[in-house]
Amino acid sequence: MRIHRKLTSRIATPLGLTLVLGACDSFLDVNTNPNAPENARVDIRLAGLIASFIHSTYYGEASLWGSEWTQQFSYNGTTRSYAEVHRYELQDTDGTSAWNYFYSGPLNEANNMIKESTGDNDVVYRGLARFFYAWTFAHITDLWGPVPFAEAFNTSIREPKYDDQKSVYQGVFAALDEAITEMGHATARRPTTNDLLFNGDMTRWIKLARYVQARHQLRLAYAPGEDKTARAQAALTALGQAFASNADDADFTYPGGADARNPLWTFQQLQTQLVGSEHMIELLKQRNDPRMSVMFRPIYYDSVRGTTKFAAAPNTYRGHRNGAGGEADSTISWIGTFFSNENANLNLASYADQKFTEAEARLIVSGAAAADAPYREGIRANMQKLGIATAAINTYIAARPALTAANALGEIMREKYVANFLKVEPWNDWRRTGFPNLAIVEGAMLPGIPQRVRTPGSEITNNFNQVTATGIPTGLEGMSVKVWWASQGPR
Repeated sequence: MRIHRKLTSRIATPLGLTLVLGACDSFLDVNTNPNAPENARVDIRLAGLIASFIHSTYYGEASLWGSEWTQQFSYNGTTRSYAEVHRYELQDTDGTSAWNYFYSGPLNEANNMIKESTGDNDVVYRGLARFFYAWTFAHITDLWGPVPFAEAFNTSIREPKYDDQKSVYQGVFAALDEAITEMGHATARRPTTNDLLFNGDMTRWIKLARYVQARHQLRLAYAPGEDKTARAQAALTALGQAFASNADDADFTYPGGADARNPLWTFQQLQTQLVGSEHMIELLKQRNDPRMSVMFRPIYYDSVRGTTKFAAAPNTYRGHRNGAGGEADSTISWIGTFFSNENANLNLASYADQKFTEAEARLIVSGAAAADAPYREGIRANMQKLGIATAAINTYIAARPALTAANALGEIMREKYVANFLKVEPWNDWRRTGFPNLAIVEGAMLPGIPQRVRTPGSEITNNFNQVTATGIPTGLEGMSVKVWWASQGPR
């Protein structure tokens, strides 16, 4: 079974354009030569770029691999029909599907928009395109490490070289700086209803770009040769111009219904197979976390079917152990509808995550005491977003220990892990910090949790010399090789 492999959605824009938002292999449905794109107006193209990045890049199949590997959800079965993802296996075709979509989809679209928005009046559109170009490349290099960057869209080069991850990050940061300047242009025309995220509010776009800057500055804090204090301070500087509250969150709205569903609706389509994990549910139980009833559905009552599943005590929650064989679906909690409804908002970036980023950065720069306040603010922001009652929030926060040098990083990352439910970020954080503590799954096909996505088969076929030059094994064993920023860990 392959998550999202067949999911396709369509959203009609205010301009009458129907956008195909496929999952990781939907690029196959695009009847366009990426080296000779149609010269559509950039204001028409913007809606498609925004939607494809959110729906199928940041929240695509490849993102859910990381969420599953960090045991936020579990596959309730023994053998998948394709790659045994739950036991750390990917096929080279899995890598191909994601890679080809990212490069020929949103990345190619952003690159074309940058080239086409050359006039002074289009500078804001150019900034938006450049922002997505930078963020998509950051996402790609976080998944694979070395990737084609400098030569990626040079059509005269048949086999583009792979740039090391440090070089890619340097390019990403430069592009983000330029994008922020362009998006803030005072007199150029701005998008309106073709902006499917912020409806043309460029102040919010700039806040989001600062948030992305901060996240990726901190990503490098423990990388070899990096000054962790300088990276953390750079993150704090960017956060000073980012989100101010939950009201700034980047939430993408889905209308629901045929061809317009939130991609996490997969968890309702396959609700007996993609279920709550034992690790996550037990983690919430340990602290009597009030988010349990939002994140998961109790096994006592099936609200969808309207029937009692089996005779357990009311509001009983139980997760499936990652990697274990299948169990009766009536004994396992399913993913909560807050996340999996077809018209649920899809969060791209949150104030809660920002506060945990701030907490870690302050821990590095100033110590545990300075991290305590943003750590608690992050918990509160996430619980408020999930609709938890104020009294329950206060009780939970009051029970949290004061942060110390010994416990601070683990506590921050634990809460950040919960707040970023069903996102790729927990895998990124685990690779950086080693938190949360995770057991290797039963029947694992690697000696440990994957460190990167498998080399795409298409690259092995079409760009073999450059792939070989990276020194990374192209088979399953290559998934155990750490990316550059994860190769050292906290120090």
